[in-house]
Amino acid sequence: MSTEPAPIAVELRKALEFYHGTLEDLARELIRLLGVNETDRRALEIVLLGDAKSTTPGMLAERLGLTAAGATIMLNRLEKQGYITRSLHPTDRRRVIVVATELAARRVQDLISTLVDEGYKMMLSWYAPAELEMIAGFLTRVSELQQTHRQRLCTMDPYPRL
Repeated sequence: MSTEPAPIAVELRKALEFYHGTLEDLARELIRLLGVNETDRRALEIVLLGDAKSTTPGMLAERLGLTAAGATIMLNRLEKQGYITRSLHPTDRRRVIVVATELAARRVQDLISTLVDEGYKMMLSWYAPAELEMIAGFLTRVSELQQTHRQRLCTMDPYPRL
């Protein structure tokens, strides 16, 4: 009995590694063009994709692994660049919500709309609806696995410096 992985497992691993690498390369270019750092880029992504009534500094701090002070510093940077605004929640005046500005939405749209449009067209022309359902399910499960693994990593102590 062979202990070698099945050829499809090797191919899938290579494809996932390639995908993750290209995603990181794309993020690096977005960072360069937007003039932000990785944490700020991720915060913008969360704010742009999230619910405008529920994105709070505390939620961002938790999602990004920042302290409250770190989140405030990050939000100050993004606000100074014109990418976010902070305001009181419309129904709960004790809460602050974070909203992406039109400038942020427009710039991100300008940078990724071609990718999204071409991606949808490509997927719809290359795959049947049942295949697209399988791909969507796969991506969802991989994302859930990554979230679970990230939570596990968050409980670990960093390696000691040499």
